Amino acid sequence: MDTKPIYHIATILPGQAHTGERFEILHDRPEGAASPQTRGQLVYLPGEGLEVSMVCREENPRAIYHNPNDPVHTDSCMEAFLDCFSDLPQYGYIGLEMNANGACHCSFGTDRYSRSYVLKRGLPHPEVTIECFIENGEHFWRATCLLNTALLSALYERDCSFAPGHRMRGNFYKCGDHTASPHWGSWSPVEKVDFHVPHLFGELIVVSND
Repeated sequence: MDTKPIYHIATILPGQAHTGERFEILHDRPEGAASPQTRGQLVYLPGEGLEVSMVCREENPRAIYHNPNDPVHTDSCMEAFLDCFSDLPQYGYIGLEMNANGACHCSFGTDRYSRSYVLKRGLPHPEVTIECFIENGEHFWRATCLLNTALLSALYERDCSFAPGHRMRGNFYKCGDHTASPHWGSWSPVEKVDFHVPHLFGELIVVSND
């Protein structure tokens, strides 16, 4: 596999625009079609949490599901898997999966088989905001979700204030198992159609936004 990519999580202070470094989904699995153009960003908002925003160029995304923890990966789906404390592997990573209805599947655990829904842990389910827009004549949809500090602290059982230099690991994905052209794309390459591979996550580093 290629060297794992590095992404810098910008720290956004009050009054600053929620913009930072961009990541792109460039690695498609050959088992499927090419993913529609997908990009995004992850920023840290002190006192609020981690905000994931992903954008897909797609005119009519498949969006069947509406409820928390529905199988949104079968729709046109954008995903962020984040391990906020990769030096503490006993906790695991958040799996955030979002469709164009704003339906969200959110789980936490160490691998594919050792996971639980945040709702079943008695924690508030993250909310997803959807925006559809046209840019240069092309249709896009954007999904934005705040993983708030209270949720992160409950999952990792520690303070989740992240200073510049804090290192995380994660990956970002675009998939659509039951779309007209099934596809599986990622930011950091994966070895097969399986996104639950934390050993292949890329590096995520919190930086100041001076």
